[in-house]
Amino acid sequence: MIFVLAGFFSLPYLMVAPAEGGRADVILHGAIDPHLKTDEYVARLFREVRAGDVLCFSTQVSWEAYPADYVARHIVELGVPSDRVHVLHLPIEPCGAYNAPRVVDYLRSKGWKSAILITSPDSSRMAGWSTRKRFAKSGIPLIVSYAPEDREELFRGWWRTHWKIQDIVDQLMVFTLDQVYAECRA
Repeated sequence: MIFVLAGFFSLPYLMVAPAEGGRADVILHGAIDPHLKTDEYVARLFREVRAGDVLCFSTQVSWEAYPADYVARHIVELGVPSDRVHVLHLPIEPCGAYNAPRVVDYLRSKGWKSAILITSPDSSRMAGWSTRKRFAKSGIPLIVSYAPEDREELFRGWWRTHWKIQDIVDQLMVFTLDQVYAECRA
């Protein structure tokens, strides 16, 4: 029982990788979660000239409704020039591995050769491991990062907050299931 409790309470610490820094051609923003400060972080990275463009991408959540559209508008409101914000609508697929080539193809079509992927802290280790491999196979180096304030928020009383536990369990399930199916593995 002690091992089960220790494993449960260490989940966020095991799932969150250190945020990476660096410069790239484009910032990739997957329209993550309204609880996070991702939009503000992306705008801050753009102002720090960490990348020259921002690509917002998502699958649809309802008839012709894509979170990436709303995120792109919000990032423009935060000061990123609209001509530097791009949107990519992706089809709904069983796992992210199916859409990775579409994102890579879009990057290539724009002439971008490197990217910073902004993710949620609890998916940073998985994204750093699997997504980086997929992009590396295509010759595109990928930096994986997240807003530092999101990490602090995730760790603050996470076991007492429904959305935090739900995010952690969701990421753990997605990662585990992706390993079962060859087409979803890195």
